[in-house]
Amino acid sequence: MARAAGVGSARTLKVTALVGAIAVLSLLNWHLYTTALDIAPLAPDTRAAASNEAKEVDLSTPLDDKPLIGFEETVQRPLFNADRKPIVRNKEVAAAAPQPLSTGMQLVGIVKSDATPGRALIRFPGEPVGKWVPEGETINGWHVTSVKTVSIVLEGNGQTHELKLQSLTNAEREKTETANEPRRKPAR
Repeated sequence: MARAAGVGSARTLKVTALVGAIAVLSLLNWHLYTTALDIAPLAPDTRAAASNEAKEVDLSTPLDDKPLIGFEETVQRPLFNADRKPIVRNKEVAAAAPQPLSTGMQLVGIVKSDATPGRALIRFPGEPVGKWVPEGETINGWHVTSVKTVSIVLEGNGQTHELKLQSLTNAEREKTETANEPRRKPAR
């Protein structure tokens, strides 16, 4: 029984301490709520501003007087390659890049799936946004006869033209065409 009385007094002590803590926190909240706060901005220190204006700092470097052609080597070396060797551009690939048709149309994208006919995103001169043209449709006098993996075939005015994606190089085109060929299952 004495043990039960000890448990009851411990519980009473805990409840009393909890009520006291709540009362102290309530008084603190009331004090913070009723205290006026100065929220006006602080005025800058005029002495520090005056001393900064008196100093003139020369921001020029010896590199400012060099002509930009002197930095050609720096520009040619790629920043994110570990060896930083200059990039050698293949001029034959750049020269062999497909030119847009004389009409100015550019092939921007292609969408093909097995269930639906292919569509081509073609950008016309003077228009910033291209237009999706499905296979078999005629647009600006040109009939889209087929949509391939990286090109489309256009017929019009008695001519046939193949319009290729502008962003692919010849090596990328060959790689894409090879990857998209149907794969044969190995013989068992």
